[in-house]
Amino acid sequence: MFKNGKLFLPPPRDGSDLKELFKRLAAAGAGRPLSKDGFPAGPWTPELLAEAISQIDSNRIGVDLRTVQLWFQDNDKGISAANIHWLARVFGCGDAAATSEWQMELSAAQSRLAAKRRGRKSAASDVALAAPDMARPTTFEDESDSPAEIARNPDAKRLRRSFSLARRSEALFSRGSPLNLPASVFAGAAALGFLSYMTGIHDATYVRADGLAKQVGFLWAPNWTFLFMVLLPLFFAFVTELLV
Repeated sequence: MFKNGKLFLPPPRDGSDLKELFKRLAAAGAGRPLSKDGFPAGPWTPELLAEAISQIDSNRIGVDLRTVQLWFQDNDKGISAANIHWLARVFGCGDAAATSEWQMELSAAQSRLAAKRRGRKSAASDVALAAPDMARPTTFEDESDSPAEIARNPDAKRLRRSFSLARRSEALFSRGSPLNLPASVFAGAAALGFLSYMTGIHDATYVRADGLAKQVGFLWAPNWTFLFMVLLPLFFAFVTELLV
């Protein structure tokens, strides 16, 4: 379609953002004058588009070439309202009605580009907040002796490197989830219960000298049954946010 001797493309109204829409219009050469043989003159370049905008009679300021070059680049930068007006004049081929339609289409595309940009920033911030803290907690094994301490006690470094159950336990449970320790305790209790059943001490009766019989089996001990049936579920109820 042609208007005023220029290639005219109607607004697509397909929901494209400003970058997508501008890329198609620039590639098609929308608003460029026809060649001598009546064919489209080709795509827009930053230099040609900047010159066309600057040649509009009512545009006394013109447009900087570097600004137009940013429009052609793949970035999140939009276009100012004033320059959208001049682009609408170019794509509308100088026709008042077509310019008005392109003004609305370009403004809507600008809004869609801004919405996409906000969505990407919001998604990036959500990912950053949801990412687990990978910083390693400080343990006793991470500490080093000061030169003064080593000078006073030459065997200090050798003693610190000796096996320590406390340091090993801290190093094991200070990393990862805070529920590693209670989960390990629960797993150990379950294992002891199975072992007591396999060895036959899960249900044992002791008869005192006075004839009183007492149940001393493993499964009858309240610290291994009542604790895990009542107190452990309450513990998980209080720390359930750590499981999310």
